Amino acid sequence: MKRKYRQNSFANIDMTAKTVIFTGGTDGMGKEAVKKLIRMGATIMLLGRNKSKTKDVVAELNTIAKQEKAHYVYCDLASLDTVRAAAQYILEKCATIDYLINCAGANIGSRQVTKEGFEMNWTINHLGPFLLTNLLLDRIKKTPNAKIINLTSATTGWVKMRLDDLQLTKKWSLLQSYAQAKLAMIMCTRKLAKELKGTGITINALNPGFIKSNLLREGKGLDRIIGVPYMFLCAERTENGGDRILRLALSDEFENVSGKFIYEDHIKNPNPEALDNELIERIWNISREHIGIIN
Repeated sequence: MKRKYRQNSFANIDMTAKTVIFTGGTDGMGKEAVKKLIRMGATIMLLGRNKSKTKDVVAELNTIAKQEKAHYVYCDLASLDTVRAAAQYILEKCATIDYLINCAGANIGSRQVTKEGFEMNWTINHLGPFLLTNLLLDRIKKTPNAKIINLTSATTGWVKMRLDDLQLTKKWSLLQSYAQAKLAMIMCTRKLAKELKGTGITINALNPGFIKSNLLREGKGLDRIIGVPYMFLCAERTENGGDRILRLALSDEFENVSGKFIYEDHIKNPNPEALDNELIERIWNISREHIGIIN
């Protein structure tokens, strides 16, 4: 059953002096969000792996803005090397970073491994955004009242971290691979919020709701046969998801909120594992090792 949607209260905010780094803005709710941000005057660095598609969206955004306010940055979250290159490019181009919005995600429907040797869903949905955040963090810290938003999922409540086999070499499933990556994202969001306490920088994890998207396009078998029609019939409009991203970024109600799991429009407790400080520390350290940061 679809939840009643809350209308936004931030449409008239002036973003002319703000810089937004945005992944996952070429489709669905991410695209809805960047279109509204560009109308507010924001400068947008739009990261994407599909060059032609991302450049088309950048051109559309600049047509809306009537000036060059959107810029294409090549980045494939499945390749940590391209994440590093994208971060370096952003640091060269952006003196400030007011918002980092890690919206991109994927549901890869079979077990695949990246060239760095990590399970694909783990990399795209957690390691890639985690690395990007870490590489941009010093610049973010130099921008007053900057915000980081990590898009996660309600599916995180349905799994437990498989610490003995995070790469799922023994027993792989689409749900486990996707949901534990997003659960790790929540854990590291909470950990980084503690690290950033007192800086004025906030970071939160957002489940935007069950929103129409292309997330199941890589699904296989029953995951695709059942999931795609169910999403078409039951999911909320993409505009609702885009507005929830912007509400968390711009609304006064979340101005000083950090380290929280936002479920659609409200703060909610995440999976109990994401409240376990010892487990969070282990996932944090593992994640840092995976992206090449020595603890």
